[in-house]
Amino acid sequence: MKTFGLFVVSMAAYLTSVYIPPPNELLGAVFKSLPVATLPIFVQVEHKCHASYARRLAVGLLFSAVGDFCLYWVHSPEWFILGLLAFAVAQLLYALAFDVTRVTFDGITVVTMATAVLTYAYVLPGLKGALTALVAMYVILIFSMTAAATSRLRQSVTWPRAFACAGAVLFVVSDFVLAVNKFRAPIPYARFLNLSTYFVAQCLIALSVLESKEVPKGMTKSKAK
Repeated sequence: MKTFGLFVVSMAAYLTSVYIPPPNELLGAVFKSLPVATLPIFVQVEHKCHASYARRLAVGLLFSAVGDFCLYWVHSPEWFILGLLAFAVAQLLYALAFDVTRVTFDGITVVTMATAVLTYAYVLPGLKGALTALVAMYVILIFSMTAAATSRLRQSVTWPRAFACAGAVLFVVSDFVLAVNKFRAPIPYARFLNLSTYFVAQCLIALSVLESKEVPKGMTKSKAK
């Protein structure tokens, strides 16, 4: 777990840059992307899961770091679209890691998809041009990722899978705050709510790699008996 210290140090550097602005915007964007950019190192070094799972999460985290860099200029339409596309790739990789092809279509999945529709319907009046389609695509990806994480947890309950599930839900909360604040109406303390839930979400998703390939009996609650 020593590599997790890189995240803590970079997070401290970023928080410092929030209160003591760096000399230029480029450096500010670098500081913002650093915390998540360190998590792939943790994932690759500390993982106990299958290599393919860790690899997808690591690459997804790298794309998230690119998204962080781009969204430093969140009010720029061009940079926002680049950030949105980077995060869309990250959500796709997370969904694949969580085995989205094996999602259980039960009540929880139906509620998740219904929430996706309502979320898009709520932000739609504030969308224009290409963002109308791009945000729709992103909503589908992030809620598919969340459905995959929750379905995977229900198939076999372990702490790492619970971390992934909680991280997915917090990711949705973070992006909802960002979207509403940008496209519908200002939210009090929006930046704090967005970033706090976002960084916790990424940490929890990264920690999900601590699941062993072979989980000891008695440690899971699986549907398969």
